[in-house]
Amino acid sequence: MAAKRLKESKITVDLAVYPLEAVQAAAYSLTDRLFVRIARNGKGSASVVLKPKSGGDLEALAGEFHNEMLHETLRLQVSQANQKIREHIVTKALLSAQVPSVEPLAAVAEAAPATQQPCSECEAQKAPPASPPVDAELEKEIEKLLAEIEKGDGGDDPLGVAVPWEEKSGGKTGKDAAPSRKDASKPKAAKPETA
Repeated sequence: MAAKRLKESKITVDLAVYPLEAVQAAAYSLTDRLFVRIARNGKGSASVVLKPKSGGDLEALAGEFHNEMLHETLRLQVSQANQKIREHIVTKALLSAQVPSVEPLAAVAEAAPATQQPCSECEAQKAPPASPPVDAELEKEIEKLLAEIEKGDGGDDPLGVAVPWEEKSGGKTGKDAAPSRKDASKPKAAKPETA
């Protein structure tokens, strides 16, 4: 009995429209249902061969692959557009987490004898700061958002996500500590004390 050959679909993708990273991410997201083979052509395009792992509608899977390429291309564009903001927020978080009792490397380097070669990290700290990653208006907006988060003005919290664990569990530990989803959104009634 001859093995039944699964059909496959070959798609040519214009890399000027869909970056190779988006094609690869789309292929990865469908690897549970498809075998995907990607080969770069020399003409600014890539050929993608789709082969279903088990009997599935090849045309529908090819359509899903096209949709996923669109999604991944948009994700890449948004990621690139927000890169400076992400880097700024991470830098702020790392700077705010510094331990104040630790001497900066530049101070240690200045206190070292002149015979020692300065380390590259010390020299990097002495270098003038690079231009700010975001403009002053965006900086103010980020500070405002971070202040709102710290104040806890998050608005409605129907699932009780912002409620601290101690308040949810009432000081209990183990199995008894985990409230159900229904209980998390309802205020707890006080238990009458018995003597």
